[in-house]
Amino acid sequence: MSNVRTAPRDYDVIAVGSGHHGLIAAAYLAKAGKRVLVLERHDYIGGGCVTKELAPGFLFDEHSTVHQVILSNPLLKADELGLKARFGLEYIYPDAPFASLFDDGSLLVSYRSVQATAQSIAQFSRQDADAYLRFCRMALQVHPLLEGALFSPAVPLGPMISMLSQSVEGNELLLMSLKSGLDIISEWFEHEKVRMHFVKLMTENLQTPEEKGTGLGALAMVGAVHATGLGLPKGGSGQLTEALARCIAHYGGKILTARNVTRLLRTGRRVTGVETAEGARYMAQDAVIGAIHPHHLRRYFPDIDEGVLRRAERVQTATYSSLATHYALREPVRFRDSTGKAGGALLVELLPSRLESLQRAFDEYRYDRLPDPLPHFGVTQHSSHDPSRAPAGNAVFAALTFAPYNIDKRGGAHWDSLQETWPGWMLRDLQKWLTNLEPGNIIASRSYSPLDLERSSSSFVRGDIHGAAPFFHQMNGHRPTPDLAHYTVPGVERFYLVGPFMHPGAGLTGAGRATAMRILQDLEIDFGKVIA
Repeated sequence: MSNVRTAPRDYDVIAVGSGHHGLIAAAYLAKAGKRVLVLERHDYIGGGCVTKELAPGFLFDEHSTVHQVILSNPLLKADELGLKARFGLEYIYPDAPFASLFDDGSLLVSYRSVQATAQSIAQFSRQDADAYLRFCRMALQVHPLLEGALFSPAVPLGPMISMLSQSVEGNELLLMSLKSGLDIISEWFEHEKVRMHFVKLMTENLQTPEEKGTGLGALAMVGAVHATGLGLPKGGSGQLTEALARCIAHYGGKILTARNVTRLLRTGRRVTGVETAEGARYMAQDAVIGAIHPHHLRRYFPDIDEGVLRRAERVQTATYSSLATHYALREPVRFRDSTGKAGGALLVELLPSRLESLQRAFDEYRYDRLPDPLPHFGVTQHSSHDPSRAPAGNAVFAALTFAPYNIDKRGGAHWDSLQETWPGWMLRDLQKWLTNLEPGNIIASRSYSPLDLERSSSSFVRGDIHGAAPFFHQMNGHRPTPDLAHYTVPGVERFYLVGPFMHPGAGLTGAGRATAMRILQDLEIDFGKVIA
């Protein structure tokens, strides 16, 4: 062990990984007066919440981009860490959060205004427009309840079901939770384009339209669109990361990059520090936080209860993953849109005109096949809303579609053999909805397959950017398993889990707040006083 360099015992809390969840937990603890160290294996911070340069002056969000769930988190809603008031985080809120452009040129737009959205729906169905007003009343009534449950440690699933079962309204929510998104939307709306408009937004959460146990998302997403809107961080999604880094530094914390933690140090049951691949050791007086995916738990804790490990290893990832290409363009894209309004939406879903076509695409993913042609996309052109993203007159444009990780049952590594071809398929198939996305307009591009996603973050197992599928049996007090849902590992002391695979899930949520609450509770520090 003579080659091991021991660092001074200078830290109270060490966070392994600098994804936004870990940074948030670290920031709350730093604000609580703890001496915090964040160690990141990459040479940049942010994990899946990072903005990079595609070409000189062209800024793109490598993974997470449009912010939704996190906007309801008290972290931002109450600005508990001062990220907006003190540390430079600023959001842009377009009037049209998302729209659906169909391949026949028709367009349906969801606006911040409920009435304006209903008017857009009315062009397809007056009955659906009236139903939307009723659906929104329900969604906005429930939104505060969902908001309160999402951003604190999860309630165990049994008591939650028991509580919901005590009232007519609670039973309705429980029933929605057990159904699929398509079930719920089909009960409320009759026109297939209206149905597609809402169902496709739900699939951004990597859940298929007919996946049982995901239906409550329909209510939650619609409520959020009108309660908070969809937000675009000015200067890039990575500005959330940068604001968190400034917050941690302000409270005396430190972030070190290019530090690959390979081992957790323990004294008996208690985790006391970490060791990096280079042999450096960093010790923690109070706690270590780690974004350790359930599938990787055995690597760090091989000696704990075998049942805990087996249950962690059978956590299910999403049915499908993503394909994404980012473009630096000489001029903004033009949509084949008969109304001319598509460009005003923050997120545009490019869809077929038939619901059956969309459903069949998800059937293909379920059988590990890639549809040909690619039948749908979600696209953004952030430079239209945030001019700082690209030089004047130019644009940044991103297109995302879905794909299986294990394509044609050949294993994830098969994507490497397709890396020179699938971006061309994407460019070809986008032409159905766009007029000028052609080689002459493209300055630079960068593409990510499901395998690329898995390589970019230890949380993105099998290309699942949310870490674990949002199925009912893996949510709330069962996320990712009942053993791990309390942010701790049974048989281990002073180690805490953080990441997208923890409650409330679904990617960019700010879930690190709940981890911080649990740590502060164990340290007998009043969370209310920390955020006061």
